[in-house]
This record gives sequence, structure tokens and C-alpha cells, in this order.
Amino acid sequence: MDRQSSFDRSDKVFLLLVLAALAAAVFLALMRDRIERGNRTVALIVDSDDARTAAAAAGLPMPDFLAALREAGASALAVREITVGELVRSGRLLAMSVSGRTNLATRDRELGPVLREAMKARLPHVRAAASEAPFVLSLDVGMDQLDTVPVLLRPEDLRAARGAGLPVVARLLNFPASSPGAVQAAAAEAQAAGARLVVFGEEEVLGYDGLLRETAEAFRRHDLLYGYVEMAGQQGDDTLARLLRDRVVRVHSISDSDMLTISPDVAVPRFARAVRERNIRACYVRLLLRSSRDPAAVNVAYLKRIADALRAEGFRIGPPAPFRAPRGYPPRSLRLLVALGLPAALLLLLRRLAPIPFGWAWGTFAILLAAGVAVGTARPNLVVPLGGLATAVVFPTLALVWLLQAARGSGTRLPVSLLLGASLFGLAAASAVSVGGALLIVGLYSRVGYLNGIDRFAGVKIAYLVPLALVAAAVIADLPGRAEPLSLWWRRARLRVTQFLGRPILVIEAAVAFAALAAIVFSLTRTGNQPLVIPSGAELKLRGLLESLLVVRPRTKELLLGHPALMLAVALSLRGRRAWLPVVALLACVGQVSLVNTFCHLHTPLYVSFLRTGHGLWIGAAVGVVTILVWRLLLDRPPRKAAP
Repeated sequence: MDRQSSFDRSDKVFLLLVLAALAAAVFLALMRDRIERGNRTVALIVDSDDARTAAAAAGLPMPDFLAALREAGASALAVREITVGELVRSGRLLAMSVSGRTNLATRDRELGPVLREAMKARLPHVRAAASEAPFVLSLDVGMDQLDTVPVLLRPEDLRAARGAGLPVVARLLNFPASSPGAVQAAAAEAQAAGARLVVFGEEEVLGYDGLLRETAEAFRRHDLLYGYVEMAGQQGDDTLARLLRDRVVRVHSISDSDMLTISPDVAVPRFARAVRERNIRACYVRLLLRSSRDPAAVNVAYLKRIADALRAEGFRIGPPAPFRAPRGYPPRSLRLLVALGLPAALLLLLRRLAPIPFGWAWGTFAILLAAGVAVGTARPNLVVPLGGLATAVVFPTLALVWLLQAARGSGTRLPVSLLLGASLFGLAAASAVSVGGALLIVGLYSRVGYLNGIDRFAGVKIAYLVPLALVAAAVIADLPGRAEPLSLWWRRARLRVTQFLGRPILVIEAAVAFAALAAIVFSLTRTGNQPLVIPSGAELKLRGLLESLLVVRPRTKELLLGHPALMLAVALSLRGRRAWLPVVALLACVGQVSLVNTFCHLHTPLYVSFLRTGHGLWIGAAVGVVTILVWRLLLDRPPRKAAP
């Protein structure tokens, strides 16, 4: 290690501030882990339409089939609203439209009054008149406008659920020209049916888009929970989730199109993974409706496998509940202490990049604090996103720059054991710095609402690109990270950059650089909750193998790319081989950024993130050892002795 790159007094104070912030973040992380472990109940919800189809195919009364599903692990039946158009098409209503006026007739004595009240609540501005025996409801509106208007939760499904002893989950529908009264009526209908959880049907949430506040108010008034289906893309779902932060339950489901081809061997681990790794607390289970000898037995066995898989993970089957925090969580003082560590960490990084004098460093620190206070006063909702993004940029950059400056060697050929030891230590040290940054992000995003994925980490692409640019600049300019005259620092940096840009590029170097940049771009397309490029079949098989062996799968970009590259970068730096170092350092940076990004998936339980990180490190270290041995054998041979 280079003795000249050691800390001065200012750096030690900044480091102490970062360590104090880290201690506060660890305390907040432990409290969050306790909250996550305290909510272990998961609902298994069966779709009523699927259940009715499977029961008919098996020749069973629906209550009997539902009772068998309940014994297998089902905890609720999702019952959807039926519309005027469905009632007409099923023959329960007769519709006659003339000159923009529609008459709806039925001989069902129970349906008539329900229809009248439903139309009164959902279409309050439409003139209506009713007559009895037979019941006829006359409305001043065309049938094309009535077709999608919901009337009631399917009554036969409600009766079947009660007969089987299954609670109800309401599937409410939105419709054009919905009104505040319609929203209230739908919520009241769900409550009257005994539902606590609501999962919306079709492409929109109730009240989209001008009545979402009314929907949230109706849910609170009728004590309903919102089933927030992950990655469903329903219009208005994110906005409603933010309005109902304390009433959100994350739901996972498999789409109808996927259910046509998916096998239970794939679907069961998918549900278990969603619950374990993404804080899903309700599984909306679509049944297997493909041809089979015994549809009832197939689906009972399928549901039992899902329930058994969840119980094996330590979860309970039952009614879901939102995450609840103890009173006073998160403590404001601890979050402020976490935030105080950010400008200190930034100063540590800046002083690794440029020789900032003592006075300038503390002046910059004061300016950063003042800017933070100003943002917190004027736009308090920006403090956490900006702080989280700054942390995600600073810490992986600091880890790589600091490590490579400390590992600068003279070019002496070292024993392979020393290279391996230094490389393993470098991986551990850099990763410890990055994990420290990840914990600060956990501390900043410590409110319970983040556990439901309502608010997400902002700026993932920036958090990838900026560290790559800074690390590349630091390596190319050969920044020493020590105190020296600014003029000397500038001359050296300019000389190194000029030499780098003016050096002839060999074909093999260009090919390797292109491959490395392609790998970096590819990794960027795979970041975020909805990546641009989906995994290939071979990668999915590798993921499945790793998951079956390790329970929590590490990130491929860390174990096969970033961590081995970091170890090789340390070896290259110690050997003074700087020609290849910029490219290898960029690949190493991908691993450290990915490590921090793991903890930016705020709805992932902390213990899962730590397991994923740990597995990535030990497997990446093993791959790195092999990489260094191959490099040593092929590219770091001792010079041949001249013939006598």
C-alpha cells in the first residue's frame, strides 16, 4: 500500500462522521428487519371465475370444490363485480333500447331492487323510472353506455364462499363516467360482502383518473385494504397506493396468458420467491384450466404446493396486513445523523480525486450542509431521493478509487500468493465501503411505506453511469489521492490523460475494450424493476440452479463480472500494468454499483439483500482467484533470460 495516500486530520474527522452515520443506519436497519420479520402472514387468494370453471369441469358443486381448496391452503376467494352487459348476455336481464333510452327487465325478485340501487348510485345524473311485476328499470341512456357499468359482486360466488368458509376479496371495476357516489357505493358493497381486501379488475383502479382521492377516502371510511398488484400496470395504481400508504398490501399474480403455458414446477417457486424476496403478502392464484383427467385434484394439489412452499419459508397462511411500525419509527434524530454522513463521505471522495486543502474541505462541507438544510426546508420531499442518489454515487466510487490508489505498485513481479491475498483483501475492503453506503441508503429510506414498493429509489441509471465515469477519470489520470500542490496535481493529470489518448491502440486492446463496454451497456439495460432486456433461456437456467442451491440467487453481474474484475484490477495495479487498468476498473465498478443497487430495491427484505450480497462475494472471489491464476499463467510471465 502507498503510505502517501493515508488520511490527514480532516479526513479522519470526516471518516468519524461517516462511521457515526453508519452506526445510526445499522440501528435503523435492525428496526426495519424486526418490522419485516413481524409481518409473516400471506394470503392465498383463489379467483372465483377460475374456481367455477374448474368445479364445473370436475362435476363438483362449487362450495365443495372451494372447501377442498381451503383445506389445501386457500385463505380467500376473489369475487368480481358483474356488469349490466354481463347480466344481459347471461339472460338474467332483458335490455331494450329505443332512441337513446334503455329498459332493463328481469323476473328475478332479488336482482330488481339491487339493480335499481346500483344504477342510482353509479349513474346519479341519469333519469330513471322503475315498475314492478315484472321489474322494469327505464334509463335515459343507451345500452352501449350501460354495458360496462358494474351492478353487484356475483351473488352465487358470495354464497359459495360462505358455504366453504372462505373470506371474500372484492374485485371492483372502474367504468367511464364514474362518480363520487359510484366510488362510495362500490366500497360499501365490498364492506357489506365481508371483504377487507380489494384487488381491482381490468386495466384501471376504481376512480381513475379524476376520483382517486375519493377512492382513498372511501377505503378509509369502509376500512378496506388496497391490494397493490406488482408490475400489473393498472392505470392509477401508483397514485392510489401513495394515497393509501398505511393500507397497502403487495399482491403477486401470474397473468392469464402465462397460465396457458406455465407449469406448477415453475409457478410454485415463483410465488415463493415473490413472497420471500419482494414483501408480497397476498398471492392471487389463477387456477390451472388446461385439459386434465381430474381438474379438481390437479388444482387442489397445485394450491397445496404453493402453501407448503410458503410455510417452508417460515410464512403463515391467513389474512394479510400492511406493514406496521412501532410508534416513533423511524426516529428523526437517527435519520438526521445518517444524512450528516453524506457530505462527509462526499468530501472523502473529493479529496481522493483532487488535493483539496484543509480550509477548502471544511468550507465545502459547510456549503453542503447549508444546501441540505435549504432543500429540506423548501422541498422536504426531495431530501431522501437526492440523498439516496448521492450515496449510491459516492460510495462505490470511493471504494474503487481509494482501493486502486492504495494498491499502486512499482511493477515488481510479486509471488502469486501475495497477489491473491491482496486481491481478496481488496475485494473485501471495497465491498465493505459499498455496503456502508448501502446501509446509509437503508437508513434514509427507513419509512415503512418503502417496504410496500410504493416509493422507489430514484435515479438508478445515474447511479450506474456517474461512478463509472469518475472511476475511469481517476484511473486514466492516475490520480494519487494524496496532499500535494494543485499545480503538480494538474500537470500530472494532464500528462497522463494526454499519454492515454495519444497511445496507439492495438487490435486486441480495442476488441477487449469494446467487449467490456458492451458488457457494461448490457448490464445497464438489465437494471431497474422493469429491465429493457429480459434474461436468456441459458441465464434463466443458471439462475434457477443458483436459487435451488443457495435459496437467494446472487447477481450475475457481480459474481461473473464485477468482483473478479476488481480482484484483477488490484493485481494489475500492484504490478504496475496500467495499460489495461481503465477497462478492468470499469468492469470492477459495475460490481460495486450493483452491490449498492441491491439494497436500493426497497421492498426486498434486508436479510435477503445481505444473503444475495454474501453469495455474490464468495462466488465472485472464487471466480476472481481463477481469473488471476489464468492471467498470471498467460500474461504475467517472468521475462526470459538472454541466451549465454
